[in-house]
Amino acid sequence: MNGLKLAVAVVACGLAFSSPASDGVSDLQTAEAVDPGIYAEVAALLQREVGAQLTRHLQDQGRLRQVTVSVVVNPHKRRMIVDFGPGYLPGNDQNYGELFLIPLAGDLRRYADQAGLEILDVQFLFQGRPMEAHFPEDHPAPRAPKSRSTHTQALVSASHGYIALHPSRAWKFQRPAPLGLQEDVLSPAYGDELQGLLEQRSGLAVHRARSRSTDLHPESSHPWEQMSSRYHLKALLPERADIWNALPNSTESNREVKEDIRARPNYANHLGVDVMLSLHTNGSDASSVRGAEVYHHRAKPEDKALGDSILCGMKELIHAQPGYESFPVRAESVPDGHGENRIGRMPSVIVETAYHSNPEDVAALLDPVFRTASMKGVEKGYRLWAQGKTCEPLAGQSIVDVDIPSGESREVDVAFAGHPQFPISLVTSNTLCPPGWGCNGRTVVIDSPDQPSRMKLSCGRNSVGTLGWETHVVDADGVKTQPVPHTVRCVAVGSPDVSALARNVAGLAQ
Repeated sequence: MNGLKLAVAVVACGLAFSSPASDGVSDLQTAEAVDPGIYAEVAALLQREVGAQLTRHLQDQGRLRQVTVSVVVNPHKRRMIVDFGPGYLPGNDQNYGELFLIPLAGDLRRYADQAGLEILDVQFLFQGRPMEAHFPEDHPAPRAPKSRSTHTQALVSASHGYIALHPSRAWKFQRPAPLGLQEDVLSPAYGDELQGLLEQRSGLAVHRARSRSTDLHPESSHPWEQMSSRYHLKALLPERADIWNALPNSTESNREVKEDIRARPNYANHLGVDVMLSLHTNGSDASSVRGAEVYHHRAKPEDKALGDSILCGMKELIHAQPGYESFPVRAESVPDGHGENRIGRMPSVIVETAYHSNPEDVAALLDPVFRTASMKGVEKGYRLWAQGKTCEPLAGQSIVDVDIPSGESREVDVAFAGHPQFPISLVTSNTLCPPGWGCNGRTVVIDSPDQPSRMKLSCGRNSVGTLGWETHVVDADGVKTQPVPHTVRCVAVGSPDVSALARNVAGLAQ
């Protein structure tokens, strides 16, 4: 009989909703029932989805297993706990289930969102314990953090590339292209963009995990730039098989896919870089899912701040571009179990720039304007994090209203929040001009943050009246604040208003 027909996994599922006070593994221990009418549809959906996907996964591996699955949702903490009973514990040779569990987590977030539950953290347990508790030797504690101010090197890992299947040695790209966009070919250009920005703006020496050569790879006859990191590192470090040939005894067809995942962070560890930034595009069976996301490893929660800062930078830079003002960018970095982040002993995050399975995102990914803006956001988010600064959007602050004697000028401060890219421009335009007056706006360029952010306001000779202005700040990357309104009263020389102003200025000087 057909072996696959016999290899059917029997999956029993149960779902509960936890107390708001529960946390982590304790979510399973303190779960309490709620009105079943509220969550009945969610429960049925999640139960069916986890069970069906696990069944298909085990069936594809030709394994007969009876596995129980329980699901706990804590909507207050935006957390979902999926606990697999005995019979499913993916180990080292399966990259700890990464190729199955991470897409499953994405599906569960999406289904929960459709049911009105915002779930950020999908955590998988195995017989009540996280993966790292079962395999502590391959989930070591990250090294002691290095002072960010001393960072000098980064590894940029841009996507996947060709790998060979076993035993046929047929070559194939690692990622699907449902709308014709091949992530394995596209992402290296994003890596080029990010490399230049990290070198120019962050002052880092940047290493790459994949080759950018257009010469042909001898074994596959494909250009080197289309090959995965595994083969580039094999050619670069032939004596270090531990980096690129981590599973030499595996008989699985996609063995080299798993070796490629490990090769990138192994290389980062070999180089001793200070940060590893992995660039990818995302995919989903639901074509409606879109936007930018960043992932950190749940065993390295200190990397969350880096991921959050990068998302903040991406949102600011992408939204500054015409046509991308509402492009979806997730607010927080997502904890997950990617090997790239786990194996890298330095701060490591995965940037999923957009979804290659969504038509709008595909159009964005092919747009050089979006590519530059998104990578400027990644670099800015990293740089602010490395400098110990909080990423915050550029925003104008109030500008004082002033009285100015006719024929004179005054300088006023133009304050703002955020971290613009210099030079910046202070752009002032008129909103109220007395009849017969010439009221012209102006632009003042501030070359560096060491230069005072000020502009000069003037009143013409014999001019008495009130003028309205609005001023906004525009940085070198096109990020701009909302206009801030302010007024100028041009007053006659020797008027009480001017005398009061003079006294106030004298008082401030004292």
